[in-house]
Amino acid sequence: MKFRAVLGFGVFLALWAVLAKVLGDQILPSPLSVIQDFGLRLNQKQFYGHLGASFYRAAVGFFLGLALAIPIGWLMGGVKKLDDFLAPLLFFTYPVPKVLFLPVLIVTLGLGEAPKIVLVAVTVGYQVLVVTRDSVVNLDRSYLEAFTAMWPASRAKGARTWALVRHILWPACLPAVATAMRLASGTAVSVLFMAESFATDEGLGFFIVDAWGNLDLPRMFSGILAMGLLGGLFYAFANIVEKKLCPWVKG
Repeated sequence: MKFRAVLGFGVFLALWAVLAKVLGDQILPSPLSVIQDFGLRLNQKQFYGHLGASFYRAAVGFFLGLALAIPIGWLMGGVKKLDDFLAPLLFFTYPVPKVLFLPVLIVTLGLGEAPKIVLVAVTVGYQVLVVTRDSVVNLDRSYLEAFTAMWPASRAKGARTWALVRHILWPACLPAVATAMRLASGTAVSVLFMAESFATDEGLGFFIVDAWGNLDLPRMFSGILAMGLLGGLFYAFANIVEKKLCPWVKG
């Protein structure tokens, strides 16, 4: 697996180098020049400021979205009346690109951190909410029948609900939630770039757009590389969650 990953990365770099040679450095810098520039950025305090700002916004938004989406998804999937009320609104708003909400968030929340964090949270939350809700709705009925046999309705309601979440809903939904987290990691970074590309003077989005405006392509690609690594960090987190909490899933 590791060999194939290294081989795939090597092929990607080779194709990049060939394409850069064909197009020229003024259009596409070579991977070597980008790596060298990225190394220089790692020695600059200002670069870490941009990186830290983006990481903070992405992390807070990512985990806020998870904290809201997972329990709401459970409730929608398990309570039909609530699902009948919320599902039409969810399915109507889900296809709308969440970045379109940015002007509204800026008007209502100002130019600080809040609109950027909320935008990431909404983007992540929608993806995880839909997957969580669907995983409960499509849950194998035999699981619930077995649970009912072991925990009849006569048992204490609070203990019964907690057991349902712990032993049925959580294990059944978690693999799908981990998959949704992986998908949301890339989307979250994309909307964060849009949020940081204007009305701010810090963050990797600003760093990339500023380099683009100055036609400093190696610097621009260094920012893109940093943002890709940021998304990869959240992707790796989702893999760790699945590996640690879903040992029965083969990956």
